[in-house]
Parts: sequence; C-alpha cells; structure tokens
Amino acid sequence: MTTAQAIHRRDRWADWAVIALVAVALILGGVLREAVLSRTTPFTVAEAGVSGQYPANWLRETGDDPLLYVYDARGGEFGAALELRSRPLADEADPVMVLDALALERASQETAYRTLSTDQVVAGGETATGRTFTYVYVDRNPYVERLPVVVRGTDLALRDDGRIIVVTFLAGADDFEAYYRHFRAFVQALEF
Repeated sequence: MTTAQAIHRRDRWADWAVIALVAVALILGGVLREAVLSRTTPFTVAEAGVSGQYPANWLRETGDDPLLYVYDARGGEFGAALELRSRPLADEADPVMVLDALALERASQETAYRTLSTDQVVAGGETATGRTFTYVYVDRNPYVERLPVVVRGTDLALRDDGRIIVVTFLAGADDFEAYYRHFRAFVQALEF
C-alpha cells in the first residue's frame, strides 16, 4: 500500500467520524430542546382545592375569576394562555350551561366572538364537555400599533362533586396547534 492510499483511507474515516459526530449532536440537541420545552412548575389554588402543573417559562396570575391565568409572555402578538375556573353546578345539571354562561360573558367583552362546536371528549380517562370558539383580539394599548389577531380557544368542562372545573386554552389561530400540547399536559396534571 502506498502512502497516498493510506492517507486517502484515513480521510474517509475522518469523513465518517464527522458525519457521526454531527448526527449525535443533532440528536442530543433535539433531546435537550424537548426537555426544556416540557419543563413545568407546580401550582396549588387552595381555595378551590385544585393543583397541577403549568409550563415553567410562562407567567402566572391569580385572582377570583379566573382562579389561575398563565400565559406565554414571549409568544408574539398574542402567544398562548391557560385559564382555570370553578363554577358550582348540581350533579344532575348539564355542564353546557356553564359553557353557555362563559360564551355570553365573552361575547359581551370580545370582538366577533363565535362558538364553533360543542362535543363530548375524553380527558384524563373521563368524559368531559369541550367547546371550541374564536374571537378577534384587539390590543387596546394606545402606544402600540398592532393589527387585530384572530384567537382560537377551547373550553373543557370537567365535572367534580357539585361543581364544574373549566380549563380554557387560548392561542393565536396560527399558533394554536403548536401550543396545544401544553393544554393537554395541563389537563392531565390537574388534581381536584
């Protein structure tokens, strides 16, 4: 074997080593990205007896209605938000009544509010009532010029003893599918 052939053989091994190193780096980068995006922060709303977890990098606000409001402050024009409410409701009453009351409240506050569908869904192994809706978000800040954003939302009414827990997910229509995994994780982590 000549010296030129030996150098050529070593160059081929170096090429394969670089390809393998790049593949390992891409896989590790994907795993790290997923770990960072799926981090959560625990919460407890003592007065309602509800606890769970929300995305770690989202901001949290608490109050009377909604009990919990978390949102992605870095999410662009609208980003995404999760809301948690508790409403009293007799066990034999239909949860759609609570969703209808929320729809009336939003219709009076939001521009072009429209209910899209109301369905029975399975959440956490139990049947729940879900409603999808849309409205137009207009930023009322006089110092910022922004175009209105179409917001898509989902309400999920979960039955508990003598009450309904309503989980609401809101996101810009273009970002709805990208953020939806946070909604599923939030609902699965709820304990009441």
